[in-house]
Amino acid sequence: MTLPGGPAAKLGNRFEKLWTLSELVRMLRGETDSLRIEEPGLDSAEFVVQSGARQEFHQAKRSHSSGRWSIAMLASAGVLSAIGDLLRDNDHRFVFASGSAARELEDLCEAATSAKSFSEFKHKFLDAETRASGYKRLLDTWNCEGQSVWKMLRRVEVHTINDHELETKVKWGLAPLFINAAGAQDKLSTIVDDAVHRTIERDELIRELRAAGYALRQSLGNARHAVAEATDRYLAGVRRNLIKGSIIPREEATEIIARLTGDSPSDCVLTGRAGMGKTACVAEIVEGLRQAGVHVLAFRLDRHMSATSTTDLGRRLDLEESPTLILDAATKTDDKPAVLIVDQLDAVSAMSGRSSEAFDIIERLLFEAKPAAVRT
Repeated sequence: MTLPGGPAAKLGNRFEKLWTLSELVRMLRGETDSLRIEEPGLDSAEFVVQSGARQEFHQAKRSHSSGRWSIAMLASAGVLSAIGDLLRDNDHRFVFASGSAARELEDLCEAATSAKSFSEFKHKFLDAETRASGYKRLLDTWNCEGQSVWKMLRRVEVHTINDHELETKVKWGLAPLFINAAGAQDKLSTIVDDAVHRTIERDELIRELRAAGYALRQSLGNARHAVAEATDRYLAGVRRNLIKGSIIPREEATEIIARLTGDSPSDCVLTGRAGMGKTACVAEIVEGLRQAGVHVLAFRLDRHMSATSTTDLGRRLDLEESPTLILDAATKTDDKPAVLIVDQLDAVSAMSGRSSEAFDIIERLLFEAKPAAVRT
């Protein structure tokens, strides 16, 4: 039976459906337990995600006609009142996703999360005029004391992501999980269409996908071991060319390790003239990252110049899939960060005939790394 309110029509919205699929990917990874689409009587959330005793209420809106969501616009759209109703007197969370930025709300959430106490939030983080006015609007809309507003803001997530980025997130989220990721996505899409008002449990979802011919990759449980072995081979090759096999500590290596393991990590490029010891420096970085508990996959590009794709490159490294996807799978075993290191990248410029193809593969690796949250 279909309840009034047009839930099936809502699922026809491409953005909402992609956001739902992205949450099913999280479930398949074991990060959540279940998901219910269009829960009857709950009009303020597209679906509810369950993780243990905690619930996440998700509301996805493709965009706003103005290109942004101000606090006032969120209030007019009923988003603010939904947050207040759903998060009052509990430990649940609210997730708002849109292609238009809700910067004012996001800023307040970040400030509330950064503040160690309500007193600090009120006296140190509300000095900006936009924050103060937004906070006052929340006090009025939620009709509660300031400390309750602070606590609720700490349980709100704001995601700004457009259709293309969301589609990429789903695609590369499924790639490490299934051999035929495209087919699995089509099946998941069908499951979503047929699951209005129904709770999708993780074990049930896995069984339904398996019955349709889309079983989760079994070998990815060994991804961490495969990544470690590939990097061990890289380090062994480097040490064979070092004097007594020892590495001389370098300031540059320490700096890069700190950048990759800091609160705001970024991609890094190590440059230098031939013979300056770049590879030895990279080896020091690899070992330092490993000691810090980071998953590291390192390899020399000049040994695999004839690779025709990222998957082919992975197989040449004795991996089942693309290096980036296997590295991402390794992180799912313990939720530790991951870094991909490509040594001898400058060898591409010295090639003749295949330089463009090699650059295409590197570009593809970087493209795959973005949604996989792998640093390079």
